[in-house]
Amino acid sequence: MKKLISLILVISMTLVFVVGCGQKPKENDETQNNTKNESKEDVKKDQDDKKEVVELHIPHYKAGQNVGGKFFLPQVDRFNKKYEGKYKVIIEELPQDSYFEKIKQLAIQDKLPPLIEGADKDWFEKVIISNNKYYDLSDWLDSKPEIKSALIEDALEYNTKDGKVVSMPLIVTRPIGLYYNSTMMNPSKRIGEMTLEEFEGELGENKLAFMTAENAWTTSLFLTSLVAAEEGGVEILKKGAEERVTDFTSDAWVNAFTKLQKFLQEHASSNTLGAAYADAANSFMSKKSAVICNGPWMVGDFAEEASDKWSNDFNGDQVKGDIYPGNIAVANVNGYGWWIPSGLPEDVTEGALVFLEFINSPEELEAYMLAEGGTAPNLTTSEDFNTKLKENRILSELSTAVNKDTKLVPGCTDIMPSSIAEQEFPKLLPKLIDGSLTPEQFAKELTEKAKEAVE
Repeated sequence: MKKLISLILVISMTLVFVVGCGQKPKENDETQNNTKNESKEDVKKDQDDKKEVVELHIPHYKAGQNVGGKFFLPQVDRFNKKYEGKYKVIIEELPQDSYFEKIKQLAIQDKLPPLIEGADKDWFEKVIISNNKYYDLSDWLDSKPEIKSALIEDALEYNTKDGKVVSMPLIVTRPIGLYYNSTMMNPSKRIGEMTLEEFEGELGENKLAFMTAENAWTTSLFLTSLVAAEEGGVEILKKGAEERVTDFTSDAWVNAFTKLQKFLQEHASSNTLGAAYADAANSFMSKKSAVICNGPWMVGDFAEEASDKWSNDFNGDQVKGDIYPGNIAVANVNGYGWWIPSGLPEDVTEGALVFLEFINSPEELEAYMLAEGGTAPNLTTSEDFNTKLKENRILSELSTAVNKDTKLVPGCTDIMPSSIAEQEFPKLLPKLIDGSLTPEQFAKELTEKAKEAVE
């Protein structure tokens, strides 16, 4: 009996041990499964966190020392702050004169950024529009009535192709005129009310801040006013906004080149040859020239906080704003604005649209006009904006200089093939200055280059 009881005890203990051992792995499996599940959840959470911020890498020339970056870069910062944790715009600096060429290269590589501002007209129409490589903004604009109602009608019409909106139409237009130093030149009446001959007489021995490097910006603006003053010139410039000009041999162009040559030879700042924009601006803000042709965005350079750019007793209070002789101002609403390529990831496209909505909000548009000037004919501005605008004397001068009879025309480089405007026109200017090209020869060479560019 004792043996039997001992045997039963041994068997019972063995069974308990076996059952216990059998249950142990089950507990381990549950722990491992829980660990695996927790690990998967952590990985998913990490992945979700990484997806939260959509980065929009935008190559742009409005960066670094470029004058356009003064407003644009802080605007990007405001966007990034507002949408922190969701969207982030990262600006990659490009030289202005190679901006569109870089965009074309990226298009060839199928690596277009999520947002591009403007475009070479011919290339955009032949490569992007004809191949539907753009995001149609029409439905988005319909969903944003406050933005659509503020659009300039001509700009919307220009950007609408076959019922699709190919790029963001303008809300703000900024007529471009000139600035002069009232301590060097004290005209008897407004420059916009003068003839060209009267202006030259009032100018006397003073100089204009011209340039021949980069895209010869300040020089091209003055040339535009000369073309617009010629018979049929306004029509040539306006038509050129629709179809690029490749023939510069008409009387209007040759006469304008003749007058430009005289001003370049007799009234150009001493550093004109090889001068980039920074050189032209420095010439004006050091009182080495009395006049500079430029847009309202330059007004910030005349504020006290920009005084580190001044020299030779220059002061921003000395500057007055006006438009060109003959009541002419440069303004082109018939152009392509910000556009979004097609085929981007959905979240990137959404982020690009959010950025467009942000920069076209009333607050940002008003800030833009206060910083760089301009007018938004279909936007009801706030009382705060109206009060602040009156406080800015120079912007007010520019605004009141434009009246119902002012001839608003596209800039001459806006209507040239881009390679001509950015490269050939500036390259030929020194020959016009030194007389190695007559105005007729200058016109002929420019025409030949333009026709080669569109072939």
